[in-house]
This record gives sequence, structure tokens and C-alpha cells, in this order.
Amino acid sequence: MPPQIPPKPDRHERNIEIALFRYGLIAPLLHDPPPAGQQEQLIRTIAGKRYQIPYSTRTRVSVTTLRRYLQAYRQNGFEALHPQKRTDTGRPRAFPPEVLQKAIALREEQPARTTHTLVDILARDPSLEREQLPNVHTLSTHLRQRGKTRRLLRTSGRTYRRFEREQVNDLWQGDAMHGPWLPDPQAPGKKRRTHLFCFLDDHSRLVPYAEFFWEEALPRLERVLKLAILRRGLPKALYVDNGQVYSANQFNAACATLGIRRIQTAPYAPQAKGKQERFFETLRAQFLPEVEVSSISTLLELNTVLWAWLERIYNRHVHSATGQTPLTRYQAGIDAVVQADSLRLRTAFLWREKRKVRKDGTISLQGNRYQVEPHLAGRTLQLRFDPFDLSQVDLFLEDVSLGRANLLAQARRQHSAVERLVSDPALAAPSTQFTIDFLAAIRVEYEAQQRKAAGQLQFRKLLPPDAAAAPEK
Repeated sequence: MPPQIPPKPDRHERNIEIALFRYGLIAPLLHDPPPAGQQEQLIRTIAGKRYQIPYSTRTRVSVTTLRRYLQAYRQNGFEALHPQKRTDTGRPRAFPPEVLQKAIALREEQPARTTHTLVDILARDPSLEREQLPNVHTLSTHLRQRGKTRRLLRTSGRTYRRFEREQVNDLWQGDAMHGPWLPDPQAPGKKRRTHLFCFLDDHSRLVPYAEFFWEEALPRLERVLKLAILRRGLPKALYVDNGQVYSANQFNAACATLGIRRIQTAPYAPQAKGKQERFFETLRAQFLPEVEVSSISTLLELNTVLWAWLERIYNRHVHSATGQTPLTRYQAGIDAVVQADSLRLRTAFLWREKRKVRKDGTISLQGNRYQVEPHLAGRTLQLRFDPFDLSQVDLFLEDVSLGRANLLAQARRQHSAVERLVSDPALAAPSTQFTIDFLAAIRVEYEAQQRKAAGQLQFRKLLPPDAAAAPEK
């Protein structure tokens, strides 16, 4: 049976992949600018390398093109790196999965084999057709993504050098972990596992934001990052693993829009995020045991005591590695904190969906109806919107802005995927335990701290919508 031809990629996803590749080329110039007079040399160094360019047979990028990408990003941000129209006439060279498995087996059999040698061996396999053979660069990329490089296979007992960024918000480490079991609001009588998304500042060890959810999904990760930025400023870089949510184009595009450098750990090397793992150990040792003996029964209650524990306990206790509390260390570097531009922050986390305009010049999204220009009838438009506020929908055609649609009828205020980010609090039975509820006590302290600071910060804009008395429109 001939190999199946992969489906043609969605135009929007294709444009994001190309823009992310272009952003990756100029990222060193943006995030680690060279000393005065050396930028041109760095540009020429980048141009001198070969690349696997998405949706192109070319392998090099010219100096002129790099200058154009850099100028476009500095003037108009990440959107300016999107291709204006289709310029590719083909697709990347593909090869069957079984060819990759053969290459992996050959590499595992003898880790010293170079990728050139692997291709030479595969070329002499009588069961493979010539058109099935990968080129050296493509095969190297696939082997590296699966942790099958010569260095990784020949090295055992790897050691990691301790490092620490010099300033607050230079680098945030991000990860997820399994949380406690709680009563499932959708299935009375049963329990359901919670999951925590968290970011940790590398320099201070302060937690900008963390939250428990019912599942590990991209909307949850986006929410945590957005609130972390609102609370503690804009990070220069994020250090995350190779999980699906951290590799999603939508997440990568959000980072690029905000000018955040995304750094991924090496495959199969979770030890590289030692600070994050250390925090999770602290959470498991100090916080989760208290949850087990408390009367917590909802996500809202769990997250409320989590924020109380972070603010009243974790961020105020001396860290063994730094000799300071995370909060003290963060505040000592407060001058380095940069707040995100509100418009760019909103744009970065907009969702995108496609809709075909009806004959009457209307489109629908999540049961809502919107009016667009009549001459667009029959055209397929891209809708960009805040999933937490469907009253505003921006229209795009081939990445060209057409303005905002007029809301005609609103059946849903929020997208269904985020409507239940935090469960409605259930009626909990009175506690009969005799011992002191530690989490309840620090929750009272935390709420008092919030009331005291209310004159300085508008906490209602930072807390989850369900936790605020009257969320803003």
C-alpha cells in the first residue's frame, strides 16, 4: 500500500509556522542584542547557516531577508512576520514512518553512526524505494526531536550545571503537575483528578501565578501565563518542556507577539528544570497534605487556599538556595520588571476560528450572530476574539484586518471551552474536625492582606472571574 499523503495544512496554521520560523531566526538579535558594531556580523553568521525552512525547498536565508524580518518585527510586531501570500509551490519532503524507525534502530545499534552513515545504510536497504529515503538534514531533525542523537545515546549519568538568571523576570520556568482528587461536579458521588499549571521566576524563585484545573489543556495554560504577566510583569524568556500544550503554535505565537523567548528543555531531560521540580516537591510536602485533612471540595476553594499559601507561606519563607525569601528577592529587583502593553497582551491571547459569511452578511460563533459587510457574503473569514468576552470579534481575510464585526444577538458571553475554568462553589457540609485547619487560617490572613492592599492594586482584575464579586465587562 503506498504511503498516505498528509493532509494539506490549514492556511492560518501554515502562516503561523512560517512566522515562528522567521521569529526564531531574529530572536538572538532581539533577546541577546550584540554589542554596538557587532550586529551585522551576527546577522551574517545567522545567514551563513542552513535551515529546514517550513514549506520551502530552500535551506538558506539571505542577509537582506534577515534585515527585513528584524525591521518588520520591530515596527509592527509578530504579525508582520506572517507571509502576505502563498509563495511556496510544494511541500516539505516527507518519508514513511517505518523509514524513521529503521534509522532509529540503526542509531541505537551503534550510537557512533553519523546521520550521513544512516542515510547511506538506508540507501542500501532493498526493501526501500529511492524516493522514500530522507535527506540528511530532515533525518537529523527527526532524530533530535526523539532524543536519538549520538551525544544523548552515548552519554549516561548526565550532570547538570546549576545556573541562575541575574535579574527578576529574565527567565520563568513553567510546568504542570497532578493535583489532589476532588468531588467531580459533573458526576455526583465520584472524584476527579486536578492538574496544576505553574510558572516560577528563575532568579527569585517567586511564583508569579499558579492555578489548578480539571485538565491539562491549552486554554488553561494561556490563562495562567496571562495572569502571571498581569501580576508580576513580562518575562524575557520561558523555559518549558516539549509537552503538547507548550509546543502548540497558538502558544508559540502568543510568546512571539509579546517578545518572549521560548526555550524548550532537551528531550527526555526533565532534570533540566530543577528549580520547578524543587518547588513541586515543596508543594507536595507542605501544601497537599493539608488539603487532604481540610474540608475543601471545589476547585474554587482549592485555588483560593493555594494563592493564600503562596502569598502567606511560600513566597515569605527563606529559600535554602538563595538565603532570601522569594518575595524579598523579587522586590529587590523590581526596577527590572516591565509591564506588558495592554493591547499587545490582548492580541497575543486572541483565539482564531474560521467562518463562512452567509448570504445575508452575517456569521455565527458559539450561538452568537454578527453582522459584516454585505460584499463579503460567501467569503471565509478568520475570526479573532477573546474567549472570555465574545462581544468583540475582529475580522481578517488572508491575514488582512477588516475591522470588527457588529454583534446582533448574543447567546453566550464566553466560549464554551473556558466557561468553566473555575467551578461554581458547591455547598460544603460543615466541618466536624477538631484540629486546626491550617489552610483556612492562612486563607483568612491572605484575604486580610488583599483588603489592605486594595487601595494600591485592583485585585478584581487579577483574580479568576468566579472569584470576583462583579467581573468587569
